[in-house]
Amino acid sequence: MEHLFRCLILSIMISISCQLFYETIVPYRKWQQRWIKYTVIPAFTAVFLIISSTRVPPFILRPLRIILLTATIAQIYFQIHFVKNIILSVLFCGIYWGISTAVWSVFSMYTDFSYESTRQLSENLTEVLQLSVIIAFHYRYKDRIRSLTKLHWQKIGILPLLYLITVIAIDMIPNTPTTTDNYARFATVSGVATLSIFLFYYAIRTLEKEEALRKLQLRAEHAHNQLTMYHTMQKHYEQQQRFLHDYKNQLNCIHGLLDSGKTAEASEYISRITGNLRTQFGAVNTNHMIVNIILNQKYQIACDKAIAMTFVINDLSKLTILEEDLVTLLTNLLDNAIEACEKLDPNNLSVSRIILFKMVLEDGQLILSIRNPASKTVRIINNTICTSKDNPIQHGIGLSNVDSVIKKYGGTSVIKCENGWFSFSAMICF
Repeated sequence: MEHLFRCLILSIMISISCQLFYETIVPYRKWQQRWIKYTVIPAFTAVFLIISSTRVPPFILRPLRIILLTATIAQIYFQIHFVKNIILSVLFCGIYWGISTAVWSVFSMYTDFSYESTRQLSENLTEVLQLSVIIAFHYRYKDRIRSLTKLHWQKIGILPLLYLITVIAIDMIPNTPTTTDNYARFATVSGVATLSIFLFYYAIRTLEKEEALRKLQLRAEHAHNQLTMYHTMQKHYEQQQRFLHDYKNQLNCIHGLLDSGKTAEASEYISRITGNLRTQFGAVNTNHMIVNIILNQKYQIACDKAIAMTFVINDLSKLTILEEDLVTLLTNLLDNAIEACEKLDPNNLSVSRIILFKMVLEDGQLILSIRNPASKTVRIINNTICTSKDNPIQHGIGLSNVDSVIKKYGGTSVIKCENGWFSFSAMICF
């Protein structure tokens, strides 16, 4: 009974270590029943109890069964690619094996492993050190390492594997009673562990810098595309102005057709030019050319897709935000809202395909908000949308650019997703 209780305690400790390890690097799967998420520790505990209570396999297969079983549980509970899962399982097993070998080497210098109490104390210390290392890793790298893609993990995946193979090879060396050999074993394990930590840290730092550079490149490209779109919209707006400028000539032409008795031709001509006007002439006027261009274009796109838009706006002629920043701010928010409405089932009458937009400048404060229905609940942590997409780099760049613009002008923003509605609100003081 005492042995079973001890195995249970040790299994729970290593299960907590394993859960924290995976939680640091990958997000949980989304379950309809939230309580399922909290069964991850009992699942890992059951796995490690099975390992501890079954017959010990040949030495080379011991780490293999830990890797396979932990990877199986992780695949069930976490949003993780198979390749990344195997790499993480190898890394976790390598950390455990390295700590175990180091503790065993130290104990071999001063104690006799023929005593059961000594072996138990060594196992207890290994579990405590393992948990301490994983907790430190969790608080150091939580939410920092998740952005690394599958390709990045494939690049660094060889490091955990080489480390585990090296430690196992050292551990397989026959034990000798000489103090010198024990010191040498401990020094070798410690050296390999230290070198592996430095290499892994350097690899992570390098990949993080590479990731940051790619994000900057994507943002620059995104901003360039938006600016190009703005110039296109501006050209379109100028065409509208020229059309309206010539409207007097159009009326004279209509008058001439009517005087000539060509009523049918006049009617057809009127239908043609009014149709063009309905398409080209803006429905929104804020007394700010850039805002007008963007809102009218997005309004037309929404109408073409059977999406309703309501506006609460006022005179924005005194708005001092730079043109490129306005393009980034408004196009990203409206594009995201239109995309979200497109995902809604048009046959579901209980959900309206509608976008509620507000942009008001009062007393030196710009209040900007946009609301739209969401087809599914959006997970938000620290005012940032979380994603389960394979390429998280390209996902969320738009809102990241929006946040950068708002912070540039000293504003604040809030993102929420409640009761089937996604909302973005921001306030900027001038």
